[in-house]
Amino acid sequence: MNNNKNKNYISETYTIPADVMVEIAQIILQADLPHEIIAVKENKGQIVFAISHQSNLKYHQEAVKNIADILKDYQHLCGNETETLDWRES
Repeated sequence: MNNNKNKNYISETYTIPADVMVEIAQIILQADLPHEIIAVKENKGQIVFAISHQSNLKYHQEAVKNIADILKDYQHLCGNETETLDWRES
């Protein structure tokens, strides 16, 4: 996690599977979270985002929690991030 000194924003990096990208994009846009695509892992079907939020804004905190919950649930359902087999090839 990197601290962004500008306007008290905290920036976090998330690796987002394409399967849940639409849901997470809706959260990012609805909460008006500053964001940037910093990498694409095409072979894994993932996009790496830097998402910033203000810790003093409740709706930002709820949005970040929702993103983390979606990613946690996805990992639980689809396997470990360090798994060697691609679950989409099964």
